[in-house]
Amino acid sequence: MINAFSSSEVSKITGISCRQLAYWDSTGLMKPSIRAASGRGSRRLYSARDLIELKIIIKMLGSSLSVQRLRSSLRFIKALPDPLTDLIMLTDGETVYLYKDKDLFLDTLKHGQIILRIAVDDLISEVEKKVNELGVTKSTDSVAV
Repeated sequence: MINAFSSSEVSKITGISCRQLAYWDSTGLMKPSIRAASGRGSRRLYSARDLIELKIIIKMLGSSLSVQRLRSSLRFIKALPDPLTDLIMLTDGETVYLYKDKDLFLDTLKHGQIILRIAVDDLISEVEKKVNELGVTKSTDSVAV
């Protein structure tokens, strides 16, 4: 059986008021995935994934990210085949990045444009290791610049 949460349960779990949930539903920022409102007095039903997405929204809005940028980012994230548990998200208040592995980030607002992370310290270690393996004489104890 699928866990379904009412608006009042979601409010208690996430700290978002029922009024805010209704507003986000009406504006399309976050619609319940199990059952949408179908008129006055109808019950919205949210999934466990919806709860996580709502918590993401709260965190991202708290970072000064605009609702328009957040909306675009969420569209990109929802289209990913990866489960939410596989994602680490970062923001600078201007864009949202997904951390895919230690050297790769995706910019969600630029349709997954790749951002490469280069750790110079790691490169220095690689060079030092190769120098030592080759037995190359060096004038200092370190390759570090």
